[in-house]
Amino acid sequence: MDSVLGGIIGQLHGGSGLWRTFLEICDLGPRFSGTPSEAAAADYLERHLREAGLPHVRRWEFGYTGWRCARCGLSHPGAPPGWAFRAMPLVYSAATPPGGMELEVADLGRGTAEDFRRAGDSVRGRAVIVDAEYSFSVNSLHRRRKFLPAVERGAAAFLLANSRPGRFPVTGSTTPPGSPIPAIGLSREDGTLLRRLGGRVRLDVQVETAPARAANLIASLPGRGGGRKIILCAHYDGHNCGESALDNATGCAVALELARALSAHRGIFANDLEVHFYTAEEWGLQGSRAYVNALSEEEIPGIALNLNLDVVAGSSKFTFLCNGFPDLADWVRGALADEPSHCEVSEWVANNSDHANYVARGVPAVRILAGLDENGSDCGFHLSPADTSDKVGRMDLTAGAGAAARVLLKALQSEKPLARTRTREEAGRLMLHYGFTPPPAD
Repeated sequence: MDSVLGGIIGQLHGGSGLWRTFLEICDLGPRFSGTPSEAAAADYLERHLREAGLPHVRRWEFGYTGWRCARCGLSHPGAPPGWAFRAMPLVYSAATPPGGMELEVADLGRGTAEDFRRAGDSVRGRAVIVDAEYSFSVNSLHRRRKFLPAVERGAAAFLLANSRPGRFPVTGSTTPPGSPIPAIGLSREDGTLLRRLGGRVRLDVQVETAPARAANLIASLPGRGGGRKIILCAHYDGHNCGESALDNATGCAVALELARALSAHRGIFANDLEVHFYTAEEWGLQGSRAYVNALSEEEIPGIALNLNLDVVAGSSKFTFLCNGFPDLADWVRGALADEPSHCEVSEWVANNSDHANYVARGVPAVRILAGLDENGSDCGFHLSPADTSDKVGRMDLTAGAGAAARVLLKALQSEKPLARTRTREEAGRLMLHYGFTPPPAD
């Protein structure tokens, strides 16, 4: 099996396939769910999976609530002459009344629970503005843990200000059922000005919703038979800005290149491989949730590992997040023993990517992530128009792919369980919060 790994590593470092695939996915556009760009990405991935020789490739369709924003604008009467606020809607934002609405601004700083407690009833009826935080930190507060308290306390709108300078707004999602209030992202500079001016803003957000269909892609590579299943996944959708390069053309390119490399080795591994490309991840993990929730109780123990690739470049540091599975973390440490890249293993629970839906069913799951706790890394440009291919280093992407290949091959050849499947009760204790939280004590 070392020869297989050596061949893959040599191919990754010596060839141009991985980098070319990454750039081709970026060139398809940002891949926002429900747009021609997303459809083009699905066609691209399906075509290349088939061309790679994987014997079984299919589309797994699901329904969801489609949403699009026709207009998103914010203005303030005290803004300097010529200043234009660069607002972006958060996914599933509600609309304002036609023609917009005027609201008093309430600045809640970071937007912690204590900030909301101090604000008390003053939030009601106002446009709450809070800070966006670096997504990939064990100390960060996920936007949803700011948005939901704002809704609960009666805010009339939610404004999220980027923490990174550059005059580009931040985006993200609200909740899959839909936001009851307008919710938009702003640049750091726009947020700073708005906070300094205070007073009232005019907000105009017009959206449309309708039933929609989307498709996950699933490709299978059988092993020797009688083993369990390893699921390698990445989401192919993005936000409606930039190239969605970091998030997640990087993961898609690595998953596709590993599928290509392994297609010649059908039938030699102890376990089967499935390669999944999910969509509507940026809309509250809906694509993977639909798939995982459709699995029967009998199917769950047959999944030995979910290996999720999401933002696997933008830094030279890679973390294997093991989501409260200490036995899985021990196994990953062993699998990475000879890995030359800068790799760390963490048991922290990260509920903001597709692996979380597997964790919720008790399946051992790992997310490979670049830039954990590196607030200044290029990974922080995701969820913005600045998520473009120049933020990804070719050597970093290659290193991330090599580390993923090492763990994936170890998992495919293991005839023993990698970690214990958790019960529903145990899994529930792991899923209490969004973002990064310590694993609960047993």
